[in-house]
Amino acid sequence: MPEGNGRTPQENEERIMSHFFPCNEDPISIPAPEKHDLGEGGRVTAMEISDVLGKCSKKSVPGPDQVLYGVWNRIHGINQSIILELVNDILEWRFHPPISKMSIGVILPKPNKQDYTDCAIFKVIALMQAFLKIAKRVVNMRLMDVGYKADIYCINQTGSLQQRSTVDAVMSLQHWIKEAQFVKKKVSITFLDVKGSFDNVDYSKLMGKLESNGRVPAYMVKWIHSFSTTRNIILAYPGSP
Repeated sequence: MPEGNGRTPQENEERIMSHFFPCNEDPISIPAPEKHDLGEGGRVTAMEISDVLGKCSKKSVPGPDQVLYGVWNRIHGINQSIILELVNDILEWRFHPPISKMSIGVILPKPNKQDYTDCAIFKVIALMQAFLKIAKRVVNMRLMDVGYKADIYCINQTGSLQQRSTVDAVMSLQHWIKEAQFVKKKVSITFLDVKGSFDNVDYSKLMGKLESNGRVPAYMVKWIHSFSTTRNIILAYPGSP
């Protein structure tokens, strides 16, 4: 927060924390981890790890451990069993170690705003540890595969899906407009920007959807539960080292 707002740094920190990370009045239970064999068809393969590392940006800023993707890429190139066994192990235990869930939250002001005393004017960019992002991408790719095979995606969803982009959304919109105009109908379009929708997803409802789906493997559900809880973040303010 800029100087001159009449508040101490401690007060600014409290306001930012309460805005971006409100206290959860309904504590989430964390079950004790238990190891379950993934089976031959469930274990992560070296090819999956290679695919994930191949899609990771070499320019990505490192998290608190300061380990770049390039380091993990080099490790995988020398010995493919290291990352493979680490990822398979956390999925078998359905648990992600809290020490690797530490991240740095860089607080950045949105440009061209008149009042920078409002916390909503700022955004937090989370810099996670590279290994956490590798494991997350593996699970995400498997989760998308489950969604495609089970046909649980909305046909009109384009975001966050492979082979479905903004271009597809624009082409679909153009098709519907021309289709309506062909039969002499008037066309109106409403665009909605749901502010902070991703950040405000109800965690319990999200987990309830995954658990009740019946198609998402139990190890994925349990790992996502572990991935999403007991997270720690160190805030880095503008001008801090």
